[in-house]
Amino acid sequence: MTKLVYRGFAAACAGIGLLAGGNIASAQMLPKSPDMPDIGRPQPDQDERTRAAQAAQNYDPAGIPIGSFRLFPVIELDETYNDNIYATPYGVPGQTASFIQVIKPSLELRSDWNNHMLNFYALGAFGIYTAASNADYQDFSVGMNGRLDIYRNQNVFGAASFNRRHEDPGTPNAAVGQTTPTVFNQTIASVGYFQQFNRFSVRLDGELDNYTYFNNGLGPAQGVIPNSDRDRIEFYQVVRLNYEFSPGYEVWSRAAFNQRVYRYVPDSQGFDRDSNGWSIVGGLAIDFGGITSAEIFAGYVQQNYVSFQTLRAPTFGITANWNPLPELRIKPFLRRTVEETSSTIASGYLNTQFGVNVGYYYRENIRFDGLARYNFIDYQTIPTVPAWHDQYLFLSIGLKYLPTPNFFIGPEYQFTNRTSDQPNANYSQNIIMLRLGAQL
Repeated sequence: MTKLVYRGFAAACAGIGLLAGGNIASAQMLPKSPDMPDIGRPQPDQDERTRAAQAAQNYDPAGIPIGSFRLFPVIELDETYNDNIYATPYGVPGQTASFIQVIKPSLELRSDWNNHMLNFYALGAFGIYTAASNADYQDFSVGMNGRLDIYRNQNVFGAASFNRRHEDPGTPNAAVGQTTPTVFNQTIASVGYFQQFNRFSVRLDGELDNYTYFNNGLGPAQGVIPNSDRDRIEFYQVVRLNYEFSPGYEVWSRAAFNQRVYRYVPDSQGFDRDSNGWSIVGGLAIDFGGITSAEIFAGYVQQNYVSFQTLRAPTFGITANWNPLPELRIKPFLRRTVEETSSTIASGYLNTQFGVNVGYYYRENIRFDGLARYNFIDYQTIPTVPAWHDQYLFLSIGLKYLPTPNFFIGPEYQFTNRTSDQPNANYSQNIIMLRLGAQL
């Protein structure tokens, strides 16, 4: 059972590393909250990948051995066309299209040990807009993660990173009419402990996130957005208990607490945005022998604000992995989180999203990937202001072809559409991309 946690934690750290590189000049990726319960079930000891996925391992990069580590360098060059880079609303003149060159280098140094784990990474995503240099961005992330095995059923783990990221126009916290990305630094440090007692296990997590935002302009006539009002430190403490009452069946519960402390109190609008919150969640995880696995959970979340009304709501989620064919994997999901907002009339918003990821191996070196996601954003406004909602539809489909294990190429298409209760806020965006990369 310890192996399950090892693999699950390693996968989570890898996912953090990949996401930390920043999104390309493309999909409006909505934020995620650390309050979200773990919805990924650790993998069993046997290899659960599809036969096609196992065959595709022949095209995985081998890395460069450096002592007891392996170095994995990757360089990717993307040529992208975006038909609405500023997320200009329908009916508003001046919709701008642009080609975008995206350079994405990465280095990962992974330990190759039987016990313990220590990984380092440096990732980048640098976007150059042909028609609008003010939209250029320079995202990067440097960090490490590791695990110390104490006994067979006991370990401690941790991670730390520094990230330069951006929010594109059209995302929930971007002002309508914004023509430059919102740039911010995020420093993350986390530590955790895991122990297994026969069928029962406990996991403790603590995390600190520090956000520092840069001011950016709406345009020559509109002035500057004082994003420094969003500077804050967020603390998270989580306790999760698991009990495997039968092989392949597990129940769990999780209690999460957070404190969000802003740098400027009050902010430029006179508000104190400090808050603290908690959530209680319980769930059931089921594994049907590797072909299908699923997890369902439900609970309650509450966030208490100083200057705004308390945000409280039920929280819930579902995630599943279905392998109806050897070459096909389908992953539906549903989740709800509580997010911070830059709005001066709302305490925060509930982000309810559902969708499906699909992966299909046409051959061991040809893979199709698709994603459909729908987000319902429910802003919790002050009593004197009517509540409003935004809805996002995101679709993506792509192909990745590896003629050799060291090179890959493939096209990708993305579509984003927002509908909102607010006037002049609806928009759509089409993105066409060609990816070209090399890896060792």
